[in-house]
Amino acid sequence: MAGTLKPALRSPFSYRAGTTALHRTPAALKLLAVLALSTAAFSSVPGLALAILLTLAASAAARIPPWELLKGAGPLAVLSLCIIFLNLHLPHISVDGLVAGIIAVLRIFVPFAAAALLFAVTTMRELRLSLAALEMRIQKALFAGHTHRKTVSFFSLGLCLMLGFIPRFFEVWETANLACEARSCRRGLRRLFILIPLVCERMMESAVDTALALQARGLGYGE
Repeated sequence: MAGTLKPALRSPFSYRAGTTALHRTPAALKLLAVLALSTAAFSSVPGLALAILLTLAASAAARIPPWELLKGAGPLAVLSLCIIFLNLHLPHISVDGLVAGIIAVLRIFVPFAAAALLFAVTTMRELRLSLAALEMRIQKALFAGHTHRKTVSFFSLGLCLMLGFIPRFFEVWETANLACEARSCRRGLRRLFILIPLVCERMMESAVDTALALQARGLGYGE
């Protein structure tokens, strides 16, 4: 009997094609919204509650289940347990410490989920074009009298290159992890010792390829 086909696995922070209002929102505005949500989450408890509600609402608007935004958050979960454990003040469990630990954990997960949602509804090309257009407007406003000044959106280019390595890292990690699964590699520290050097090597190769591509387009250092 033929086995049932499993749905395609999505790596964390991967893009999901769609036609929702959130997909059509300007990328620069969505990036500013992520920064605003992260700031609100760390500002106060009401700000944290508002950030959680807005993230859930945006997730529903994008038709993405909220729990899928937390894919790849395994290390954060371990860190969260450590934070809660340290706030308990054992051997006497402190209720205030427990509450403070939970709040600290939520403040970590909200920016993670918001960033995951940004990448889920925004391509790197959309983000690059949106930020470049904004940067060019700012440059023209600040250097209106410099008619011969060469306007190149280096800031938006650098920011998009940096952000682009986040989904790339998760993609490389998932690919390497699946290769380990196919070879029956045991989970645990042994697998980490295999994956970490491999993923680091792949990311360095990707960085070199990107740098060579930029130099080929005249966007290297000193340009």
